[in-house]
Amino acid sequence: MSLRALLLLFLGLPAMAQDCASVTVGFRVMSIQGRVVAVWYPSAGRAAEYDYGASFSGNVALNGPVSLACGQRAPLVVFSHGDLGCGVQSIAFTEELARHGYVVAAPDHADAFLCHTVPPSPPRVPAKQPSVFKPETWHDTTFLDRRRDIEAVIDGLLSDAAFRDVIDARNIGAAGHSLGGYTMVGLAGGWPSWLDPRIRAVLAMSPYVMPFQVRKTLAGIRVPLMYQGGTLDVGITPFLIGPNGAYREAVSPAYFVELKAAAHLAWTNCGQERTTASCLEKDANFRLIDAYGIAFFDRYLRNLPQPILAKKDPGLADYQFRLVVSQLGGASRPTAYR
Repeated sequence: MSLRALLLLFLGLPAMAQDCASVTVGFRVMSIQGRVVAVWYPSAGRAAEYDYGASFSGNVALNGPVSLACGQRAPLVVFSHGDLGCGVQSIAFTEELARHGYVVAAPDHADAFLCHTVPPSPPRVPAKQPSVFKPETWHDTTFLDRRRDIEAVIDGLLSDAAFRDVIDARNIGAAGHSLGGYTMVGLAGGWPSWLDPRIRAVLAMSPYVMPFQVRKTLAGIRVPLMYQGGTLDVGITPFLIGPNGAYREAVSPAYFVELKAAAHLAWTNCGQERTTASCLEKDANFRLIDAYGIAFFDRYLRNLPQPILAKKDPGLADYQFRLVVSQLGGASRPTAYR
């Protein structure tokens, strides 16, 4: 054990993980309890260009051996796709997150349609979807199949022979886009009956949160939460920000990131760009999606200081965050930043 680790132990402080800036990414498609799941992870294999079969390619070690990231266990982040999307809809995020030392798992839900994994998911009957224009008709049985998918993926990977000794089971995060954001906010306690206490932080990308606002359940979420929206995302972002927005109801620590000129699909596979590298080189919004999203998980799943979370990048339309700051004597006070 290092002198630094011994000092932290003596002081009663949590040890911080190493900052894994870039690791080789392995990729495989797994079957977990009958669900097709795309999984990115740290690997000792050799990376090469890989066509995901969704008009998008990356640089991964296909079916490469699973390994520790920087000699340590990796946090797990489960990703939930949007309605009619699929597990490989946001590769420039999921692959890049794994490149920073995470295991990332993205199941195809029953409504997966617009893209596919290789091999593709077998047909499943999607849940009947109530109108998004009538959030008052949604309740904790709405898209219950998605909750079951996420929990099956977590259970499956934590018991899998290749991953159980690599994943840090104490640090599990959730990310989701659109209906996937609804799914993950629900699992964080937006639907109290869905609460999975293993989930320690949630990144909600343009999430459909109106049902939770109607039911007034968002204040019950007790894990760090980051909302991301866009100035052109007119069906979602107005419900995230403002005096009655979801961000205002969130318990600290909470973050709101707003992208410039970004519509609802800004979090999917990167417009005209067809590789992870070109997406992150040419798409400023996707760079910001990754920069703030990965920093958020590094802060709350790996206990790494993240200066970017304390400031607004000039490329953002808006950035806000709220923290609870400890004071002398043990008291604390909420602090808001813009």
